[in-house]
Amino acid sequence: MSDHTPTPYILDTSVLQELVRGDGDLISLIQDFDRTGQPMVAPVLAVAGALLANRGVADAEALLAGLSAFGSVVVAPLDGVDQAADLIDMISATGLDPWDAHVAAIANISVCPILTMNAAVWQDSSAALEHPLHTIEIAEPDN
Repeated sequence: MSDHTPTPYILDTSVLQELVRGDGDLISLIQDFDRTGQPMVAPVLAVAGALLANRGVADAEALLAGLSAFGSVVVAPLDGVDQAADLIDMISATGLDPWDAHVAAIANISVCPILTMNAAVWQDSSAALEHPLHTIEIAEPDN
């Protein structure tokens, strides 16, 4: 057995929104990642952004709360004044809203890729940073 731990994926707001909407293929993908030990991080502000975008969706909160039941998913808090200041720096540099800025801040400091439904939305933000953000886009399957 290998001691190698895969690089964590940072789940962005678009991925979390699709999970709330019950995207079966995406739910299966996240379950497969968890089963194989692929670490994933759900920034708490991205969770808040997904909940805001899905206000009124039955069981939205329960669906996202279920992420914490996965052994490979960590819900990353915003912890303390230093992290709040880093978040504000990211918002200022990129123009991102707070939930996406939290994703970018974690990805930037950890040098981990952002798992997203749309990599194009991260291009301008990435260009505004000293070190580019890395993204992995989840492609919609061909029907």
